Amino acid sequence: MHAARPIPPAPFAKILPAIVAGILAADALPALSLRTAVVVSLLLLGAMILCRRHDTAATLCTYAAIFCVAAAMTCATRPRSNLPRNRELMLTLEVAEAPVSTGRWLRTTARIDAFRPVEGDTVRWQQSGEKMLLRIDTSHTVTAGERLIVTGRASDLGSGAYASYARLMQRRGYGAALWVNARQTVLRLPDHRLTLRARASLLQRTATERLARLHLRPDAFATAAAMTTGDRNAIDASLRDRYGATGTSHLLAVSGLHVGIVALLVNLLLWPLAALRGGHLLRNLLALPAIWGYAALTGLSPSVVRAATMFSGVQLALAASQSRSSLNLLCATASIMLLVWPNYLFDVSFQLSFAAVAGIFLLYRPLYGAVRSRFRAANACWSLFMVGLAATLATLPLVSCHFGRIPLIGLVINPLLILTANVTVLASLVWILTPLPALNGFFSTLIGATAGLQNDLIATAAAQSWASLPLRLSPAEALLAYLLPMLLWLLLRRYRTSRTSARRTVPPADKIPMP
Repeated sequence: MHAARPIPPAPFAKILPAIVAGILAADALPALSLRTAVVVSLLLLGAMILCRRHDTAATLCTYAAIFCVAAAMTCATRPRSNLPRNRELMLTLEVAEAPVSTGRWLRTTARIDAFRPVEGDTVRWQQSGEKMLLRIDTSHTVTAGERLIVTGRASDLGSGAYASYARLMQRRGYGAALWVNARQTVLRLPDHRLTLRARASLLQRTATERLARLHLRPDAFATAAAMTTGDRNAIDASLRDRYGATGTSHLLAVSGLHVGIVALLVNLLLWPLAALRGGHLLRNLLALPAIWGYAALTGLSPSVVRAATMFSGVQLALAASQSRSSLNLLCATASIMLLVWPNYLFDVSFQLSFAAVAGIFLLYRPLYGAVRSRFRAANACWSLFMVGLAATLATLPLVSCHFGRIPLIGLVINPLLILTANVTVLASLVWILTPLPALNGFFSTLIGATAGLQNDLIATAAAQSWASLPLRLSPAEALLAYLLPMLLWLLLRRYRTSRTSARRTVPPADKIPMP
């Protein structure tokens, strides 16, 4: 009887590259049809079954099938638009998320139910279901979950100098942009749909209002609200520019860092459960709803949902209590997310979240072990510093590729920023959950001090001439920056393994039989 092949120790670390390659191939070949990708996938799956007794052939067919399945999913999720461009249209739509003010316009996402041209003889409504970027004049007031009848013009997402932006929005599932000015009609339909996303937006608004009761300084409130509830409406241009100059803009956009802070704080609070029988498993099970509860508090934006999904995989990795299983579960989570929605691969927040968590798994222990001392207080400080350093080093090539700068000063101030962000987010969440008037003064002072200190630190750092190094890596160079250290690590590991095995096979001199 033919023995079953053993499962490799980290299978998803090998599956994930095949999925990524399939998505990239389908994205580079817009003419590739879904039917072709599905047929080839089925043929390869059949070949994999037929070659199951031949290890090499079965392995090649398996990875080729995964490659084609990822390509097929990419083709299936391409946005398709049937709206006429640059014509006056009447549309029925649903506001999918809380609007964000960008000056004269409110920007949000809308799902189009049906449309018809305003002018002409056509009176028949056409079904759509398209996801659109809605920009509506601030003279109109809209909220998440509302259903509207509007007149407006659909246009392409961008062209010429904005072609890269249009491509990014298409990868996020948007088919077109809809502009509604002050003179155009906006009617509200009575059937207000409180979808899960709409309910999360209401929860986000309530949390922001509770935070506003502390009467913080405008810049401190803007920072605390952005980091805790994801509401960035209070951030002005000068504050945004200072964070951008120091490469710390990610602090103002709720994503992997903030979900990671909440996950870390929840695990610390639940740490005593580990002393109980089965407490380790219970702690990880209780951490999952806390992570998703925070995601709901921030409005369930796509970046937060991605980060919460990623850290749910991390939480399962912590339950496994093995570094190899941790990395494998992280790759498994990323693989599932990419198969469900392949365009996540091109989203900057997804790339940064995955790179940061992978960097913590791979680099934190060696970095912390190099500086660990006998003093617990020093070890705690070094631990915080090394977590930030591991995440920063792992994301440097991506930051350079996407933003064209390497934040040198970010390496210096990152430990303090992580500390202030932890305290600000924790204190803000405690106040939002327990907004007792008697605690107003305490939380107002604490949050105002930590958020204000963070802003002052960012302002001082932004004023330095060496705050960042202008360097933009190409995608190929960024990929090479990741592959070369990995290749070096594999060669070093193989060398050490061969040396160890050689020592074990050569007997000591006193054990060699003499003639």
